Amino acid sequence: MAHVSVQRSNDLPACSRCQGPLIMAARMPQRDTFGKPITLELCRLCDAGDTAAGALVRFFASGAGNDTSRAKEGAELLLDFQKEAMAAHGYVLIDNPDSGSPYPPHTGTPPKGTG
Repeated sequence: MAHVSVQRSNDLPACSRCQGPLIMAARMPQRDTFGKPITLELCRLCDAGDTAAGALVRFFASGAGNDTSRAKEGAELLLDFQKEAMAAHGYVLIDNPDSGSPYPPHTGTPPKGTG
């Protein structure tokens, strides 16, 4: 399994397609066919269409990203966006059929605060 780390930042790069502001960006551990890191970008201008990315843009635009009662919905939309973006680069996310949960158990330090 590839090592994945998450880093939060208020300083996102510009969208590589329109140079506008991004909602989020993620660098994947895989590289494209040219050997460059694959970056998944979510842009409110470029991704507003009728796609999984568009559904995630509308979720955040509605303010739902700050509503903890809609966290499960947001997680499902984010997973759909990840699958769509990976497919665009020739990758497929395979669900783990042997696990009762689609997510591995948390083994790190306890989160700070509540949310």
